[in-house]
Amino acid sequence: MPIENELIISETDYEKLSRLIKVSRSEATAALDEELVKADVCPDALMPADVVSLYSKTHFKDVKTGAKRVVTIVMPWESSITEMRISILSPVGIALIGARVGAVIDWPLLNNCSVSLKIEKVLRAAPKELSNA
Repeated sequence: MPIENELIISETDYEKLSRLIKVSRSEATAALDEELVKADVCPDALMPADVVSLYSKTHFKDVKTGAKRVVTIVMPWESSITEMRISILSPVGIALIGARVGAVIDWPLLNNCSVSLKIEKVLRAAPKELSNA
C-alpha cells in the first residue's frame, strides 16, 4: 500500500476516532476530524511501526531545550497526566497522532505560544493492552 500523506492512521484507530467525533462534537473533535481527513488509513497488519497511534508509547524531545518525555495517546476517559496518558483530544494528542519518527510537530501552549517537538521513538502497545482498550 503506497503511503501518500505524512499522517498515517490504522483502520482500528480510524474507526474508534471517527466514532468519538460523531458522539462528541467540540472544537477538539473538529480539530481531530481535520487531521483524520489528511491521513492515509492503513490496514492494521500493514501499519508502519514508527507511526504514533493510540496506546503506543511516544518518545519525543523539545527541539529548543532538549527535554525528553514519553507519553501514551489514549481515549479521553483513559487520560491521566500523572501516568503521562494524554487524551487524543488534547492539542498534543491531535498533533502527534499519525506522525512518524523524525517528524517535528508544534505543541500549542497558552498565550499563543508553541513548542517544537521531535518524535524520537514509538513503541507499539502489546496486543494484550490493545484488547483492553
